[in-house]
Amino acid sequence: MHAKRFRLVLALTFVAGATSLWAAADPGRPGVAAEQAARARLLAAHTAGTSQAKELITNAARAYPASCFSDTQPSAAGNIEPLPVATSGPTYGGAVTLYAYNQMDSTESVTITIWRVPCSSSGDKLTYNPDGGPVAATLIRIQRSSANDHTSSVYPTFPSVRIAQGSIGFDDANYRDFVRVVPEPNTVIADTLIDAPVLDSTTYVLENYPYPGAGVFALNQAFQIRFDNLYTNSSGQPTGQVVFNVPDYNPTATTYPAASQPLPINGYLSGSWYDPTHSGEGILTQVFDVDGKTRIFAATWYTFDSAGIPFWLAAQGTFNVGATSISNMAVAYRTGGGFAGNFTPPTTLQTWGTMSVSFPSCQKMNFSYNGSTSGVNGGPSGSGAKTFTRIGSINSLGCQ
Repeated sequence: MHAKRFRLVLALTFVAGATSLWAAADPGRPGVAAEQAARARLLAAHTAGTSQAKELITNAARAYPASCFSDTQPSAAGNIEPLPVATSGPTYGGAVTLYAYNQMDSTESVTITIWRVPCSSSGDKLTYNPDGGPVAATLIRIQRSSANDHTSSVYPTFPSVRIAQGSIGFDDANYRDFVRVVPEPNTVIADTLIDAPVLDSTTYVLENYPYPGAGVFALNQAFQIRFDNLYTNSSGQPTGQVVFNVPDYNPTATTYPAASQPLPINGYLSGSWYDPTHSGEGILTQVFDVDGKTRIFAATWYTFDSAGIPFWLAAQGTFNVGATSISNMAVAYRTGGGFAGNFTPPTTLQTWGTMSVSFPSCQKMNFSYNGSTSGVNGGPSGSGAKTFTRIGSINSLGCQ
């Protein structure tokens, strides 16, 4: 192993180990080591679930669609954050006292805020939304005071976070109330160590453990969430536990405006689209990266001319990351080709017109068009607007 990499791994291991040993040695916090061990056993229960090591499979226990956080979030300071810093929509939570590291028993009061971020409104009945309807991801933010934020001489430690929902109550004998809390979206086995340092105010997303026997929470439905600094008093009773109630996710245009707006255009919206009432015609869409700030949207419309002969129209446009629509993309077609490459390039590129697109959900594409074929008699021409439906999800890149 490279010397620098070895020193980094050793340092990270020491920090995690030192935190754990310090916590376990504290007689007032016997639950720290026990919960760390229980979560470690849960992680160790992971099985690949497939004999093909390189096969891409969807996390069946995911708490929200993978497409929900496809773009990084710019913070107020201009930094790129993996999760949103600013809250949106209804918020829940309040002041929570966390155990703090200060060479002795100490505490620090932080503000924990819980909120949801709208994802697709396609209404798929999946793990995270068994009843169908709008879908959101659930975030929590641990916010230190401005005077304490980034301070390393004294810092709070990450609490035990558990969820009660349906038949699963707090302190479940089989640890089904455990929930993963991670600072990066779309993870499968990542976890935040109980009692880890919280040096900076951080946003986390709630995830399920993808293991047999673990609790699987539908976080679009109501649940209770408990934060516990795992401290007990002289009588052995827990102190510092705080429970917040989070109601059903029921977006309206007022509470969650983004839930009724088109989706940001990204690679999750690549795929095949068609009109179920006119099967045989379709559009293939692809999204390409350019420079981290812009992307290219390309669409090929497989349609027909006035004689019923297949005819291709190709649209392409550049857009800024985060855009929810693309207007007046150039549309063109080619002439002078032959079957199976039986022609001498180049073919002639002909201008057809324009196309505009947006995606109200992962399953619907709205587009308008206007153009004509000046270079081909009887070619497709006209203007209008249509809504096409997605044929299916791309392996491991499903947008729900």
